[in-house]
Amino acid sequence: MSASPAQSTRLNTKPSCSITGKRVIDRRVVEVLPKPDLTTQRLVFRLLTTRDERAFTDAIAHSREQVRRWVPLNHENESDSHFFQRTLTKARVQDIEGNAWRRAAFIERGELAGRFVGMFNLIKIERGLEWSCEANWWIDTRLVGQGLATEAVQGMTDFALSEHPIGLGMHRVRCFICADNQASVRVAQKCGYERTGNRDLLDVSKALIHHDEYERWAS
Repeated sequence: MSASPAQSTRLNTKPSCSITGKRVIDRRVVEVLPKPDLTTQRLVFRLLTTRDERAFTDAIAHSREQVRRWVPLNHENESDSHFFQRTLTKARVQDIEGNAWRRAAFIERGELAGRFVGMFNLIKIERGLEWSCEANWWIDTRLVGQGLATEAVQGMTDFALSEHPIGLGMHRVRCFICADNQASVRVAQKCGYERTGNRDLLDVSKALIHHDEYERWAS
């Protein structure tokens, strides 16, 4: 079933309750899913919760060799579980601070309803004379070829550039993509990003790799 904002997930498998006469008080811990703040045709975006750990680490395990070429993942000797916890904590803290928007995307309906798709992030949010941010993303490689990355990046970028309070009110969104990462280049171009001509050296898995800058401006 599709995860909805009203659903809650029970974390304990063994009930803990007290009985007073005929009244039973259930003391099991529940975790309420965060309200999705973005939906597209097939996807729903929300903050990670502890219940997502298995799906997240499973996606990492199956996608690591391809994704780590382009996106920093685990620190040295860091377990997938710790990487998940670090990602979850960073998303929540930066969401409160207002300097990043990090969301997990899930398939909303159909046979794969509730399936974790990947992470889609708007980082380095700046609100000065120009409001801008930087986009990055990764997707479970078992789901490539279905247009999900393009749909997600399009939705995320539209959200970033939409006026507040509908969106984040950004004037410009940038992303840095390695020239060899043609899949992400195609996604960015389909979503209206244009190459600026600027390049930057970024550290990915302890290697400095040239990345091209792409940008999209609010209309």
